[in-house]
Amino acid sequence: MKSIMRQPTPDYSVPALEKGLEILEVLSASSEPLTLSGLAGVLRRKNNEIFRMLNLLERRCYVLRDDSGGYRLSLRIFQLAHAQSMVAKLIEAAMPPLRELSADTGESCHISVLEGTEIVVLARVESSKPVRITVELGGRFSALTTVSGRMLLAGWEPPARLGLLESSPEFRKLKPDARETLLQGIEKVAKRKFSTAKNETVAGVVDAATAVGNPYRGIHAAVAISALTTGNRSCHPEAFLPALHKCAAKINSRLGIPHKDHG
Repeated sequence: MKSIMRQPTPDYSVPALEKGLEILEVLSASSEPLTLSGLAGVLRRKNNEIFRMLNLLERRCYVLRDDSGGYRLSLRIFQLAHAQSMVAKLIEAAMPPLRELSADTGESCHISVLEGTEIVVLARVESSKPVRITVELGGRFSALTTVSGRMLLAGWEPPARLGLLESSPEFRKLKPDARETLLQGIEKVAKRKFSTAKNETVAGVVDAATAVGNPYRGIHAAVAISALTTGNRSCHPEAFLPALHKCAAKINSRLGIPHKDHG
């Protein structure tokens, strides 16, 4: 009988990732928040070995730190685990209000979510006009250069928002003054609760968006309208805001999200 020699399994270790996973596993098993020193003791590592990883996990909202300096898990991992079912629920809740929005305004509309520093279009309803804007279903676009993306980034608290942006090569390539302008623009969107602009990809198009849900409640999306302004057509994107807010309120209601939890 021939002996079968097993090939050795390649070792593709990623120490930094392993360290981060160890931190998450220890925090998930702890009934109380753990300090930096406490975590280091459990993991048998030095404080400086895990400090930067903890800082990153905090900035990305995977862990939270209380006033005493103790760390605990946020609901971020729970949200990720249920993301796919939440997407299906969001699309189901959004389609009837989106159809009403398109019928009321005569324009194409869509709903998108944030994935990293990109937006992903989950659902759309096209205008019935012979000449209209069509946004690709499943299309991915930069969150930094779209009204929907800035609307979604505005839903995060400034520290978490900055941490997310700093993970983006696109953001890091910007000059300091351009970064500051972008951050100020997102903060303005956060205060106004809506985002409008001329489309930065296609000339002759204006966009308007508002938010659905809340990033800290597991469902967060942007409802947007894209309208042509070429030829004899002219419109200001803020003219769509009443209809957008009405649509968002209906989607939130269908999702069972209380008004106080809206982004």
